[in-house]
Amino acid sequence: MNFDEMLKQALDETADERAAQMLKVEKKHRFSLAYRLWERKMLCDLSRNRYDRHWTLRKARYIVTTIIAASSLLLGATSYAAVAAIGRYSFDTKPDYSKLFIENHPSDKTTIEEYYGLPEEDGWVLVNYDILFNSTMLKYECGDKMVSFSQEIILEGNMGNINTEKVDIEPLSLYMENDGFILDFGDDGCLLFWTYDGYLLHISSNLDKNETINLALSTKHVYLRDKI
Repeated sequence: MNFDEMLKQALDETADERAAQMLKVEKKHRFSLAYRLWERKMLCDLSRNRYDRHWTLRKARYIVTTIIAASSLLLGATSYAAVAAIGRYSFDTKPDYSKLFIENHPSDKTTIEEYYGLPEEDGWVLVNYDILFNSTMLKYECGDKMVSFSQEIILEGNMGNINTEKVDIEPLSLYMENDGFILDFGDDGCLLFWTYDGYLLHISSNLDKNETINLALSTKHVYLRDKI
């Protein structure tokens, strides 16, 4: 076998392998974000005849990792804020409290036209009160039971802060679907909010959850003109 014949045989034996290599598409190499950040600053410094010995590839990687972690936390907080809503209510939740916001509705009152409170025929005695042009605070007692009853005009923006550090916000449907929510503090009582007749009403009591809900359902018009 002469040289040409041996070369032809060798090429024939590797033809399939070489064809496969030619058809194979290699994945294009991409430099990491950290490397590109490091390279960009290095080239910029060199163009200005500067050299920062503290600017290393390791430092660039640390900065990129920190930015990604911070972005993840921000996205997580945003997602939570989006689901922290009940009916018209929304909550800007902090570690130990939440800001309360209420979506405006055409039926909301702009002034207090009538007053709401607890039925005195059930034994509730009004022991103190604070009446303003846009809100009222009535304090009742019945034996060892104590209740603070509030009525407010619904305004745009923050309607106040509520303590949500160790308690969950539980939605309620008193007169309409999701028209209220309650916070049950166990032995420390309950806090209940609901919208009614264009106002925001809320009760703070030393009662249990069921008693507080029943109390809200017993709300009625009260005469306070002589106390203004």
